[in-house]
Amino acid sequence: MSARCPVCGEVLRAHNKHELWGYYDPCEGCVNPGFRKFRPIMEQVTESALEECECGRRHLDSVMAQVSMILIENGVIPKNARLRDAGVPLITPAFPLKSAPFLPEDSLVLLTPAITGKTAEMIITDVPEVKGVIRGDPSVTPGVMDSSMTPHVYDLLAGCDMRCDIIETPAGSMSIYRRQSRLHIEFAGAKNQKIEAAAREILSIRPETVLDATCGPGTLGIFALMAGADRVVFNDIWRDACEMTRLNLQINGFRKERFKICSEDIRELPEILNEKFELCIVDPFPGVEVKEFIEAAGKLAERILLIQ
Repeated sequence: MSARCPVCGEVLRAHNKHELWGYYDPCEGCVNPGFRKFRPIMEQVTESALEECECGRRHLDSVMAQVSMILIENGVIPKNARLRDAGVPLITPAFPLKSAPFLPEDSLVLLTPAITGKTAEMIITDVPEVKGVIRGDPSVTPGVMDSSMTPHVYDLLAGCDMRCDIIETPAGSMSIYRRQSRLHIEFAGAKNQKIEAAAREILSIRPETVLDATCGPGTLGIFALMAGADRVVFNDIWRDACEMTRLNLQINGFRKERFKICSEDIRELPEILNEKFELCIVDPFPGVEVKEFIEAAGKLAERILLIQ
């Protein structure tokens, strides 16, 4: 199924890793520039290293070298900056890769801590692979840690920050979209520890009803539906997470009668939800004290799965 991106209006759809086989692989004419990560990039970059191949793709390092040059020219990073100083490159769609990707247009969201809107617009205009530029500290997770705290978000300065992670599970492939300025970053790996933990529990007990009590973009609850749960209630105190969950349920093809979405503090759910679940999944925000979460989950479900 598909949906429209709320940021740019692009059609978003479910992907399958196998249909994207070779998507980031080089053609015979593609060139790896061979930059050294710990040397100043301006000592290494050449015009030929920045050239796009006839197939329309460039090595990730060539893309980030061009980004680095723009940042250096605008005084965002020093003249002796290394390639890694330009920021965090986040590819989309993302899935496990054996080597650095060769990128087509609009396949990268850039997260960098110190950049102006003017420079971000220059990157979007001059670097075709970059679809969005966001400003933020990668060490600080966007979202809501606790109901008493102010939400933390990154700043979308230019373009679109919607990304897709393709996640392989024992029940099949899922596509999880998220606005990267509003939700936590996850990097595609051969194994997804959260999915593995959920799979061990869900495939063992085969629950018919599941509460994904701190759902984020909906990943674990969607896996529960894929694994055969009749009904899943998704909940997150962060409304942006709930909106991404709704989008991901639509894209992954689930009917509305099989799920419900709430945006409440997990500690208040026992007073709000008039039902008992076979399983409650608690995947807390990093650094949150979970004692009260577990107490609330115990009132709502026969079994609790705490993701740590």
